[in-house]
Amino acid sequence: MSADPLSLVHRSEFPASEQSRETAARFPTVLALHGRGSNEEDLIGLAPHLPQGLLWIAPRAPLLLGPGSYEWYRLRVIGKPDPEQLFSAIESIDRFIEEILSTYPVDPQKLFLLGFSQGSLLSMCYALTYPARLAGVIAQSGYLPNAVDLEVDEAGVKDKPFLLTHGEQDTLIPVEWARASRDRLQGLGVDLEYHEFPMGHNVSMESLEVINKWMEKKLG
Repeated sequence: MSADPLSLVHRSEFPASEQSRETAARFPTVLALHGRGSNEEDLIGLAPHLPQGLLWIAPRAPLLLGPGSYEWYRLRVIGKPDPEQLFSAIESIDRFIEEILSTYPVDPQKLFLLGFSQGSLLSMCYALTYPARLAGVIAQSGYLPNAVDLEVDEAGVKDKPFLLTHGEQDTLIPVEWARASRDRLQGLGVDLEYHEFPMGHNVSMESLEVINKWMEKKLG
């Protein structure tokens, strides 16, 4: 866990290869946003399943939910996040990105957001608002909320790479919400790849294989 004075408590993990660390001044980076009820230890565990040579940074959501569990915004009704709290979460991610760009050896042209559930919603909303910050978005088991009037940068988001993965048996966030998000993103002209898997509200080896291939393509 980081001890430096960044605005969000976080974990970071540098590429395992010493050769990578010696030859790269800046690294392609995954900024991982965990889901509601989790913490900064969660998604960083996916690193071994995705391309090597990546710098991982995993912030902890600022709102305490219970012992060891946090959330990005207070959830009162699933599917209808409070707009003010969501906008505050978007701004907290933007501030944190500013901080990591000056603190860590992040390649600003290869910064990817990877989210799960509530972190996936936040990742997509952030990307639509500040697309120039990102090389792409991986949104797992999330959705775009219809009830929130986002200030979408329509010119900037055009052709921005998005990968959406979702479970067909997800009982927390119905797959229909993911399909509606897919349709909305297609309407905005993003570079979209969408996959459904025979799983619930979780990550599977099959979904990780798709994410790995997508990342390899985007990293060239």
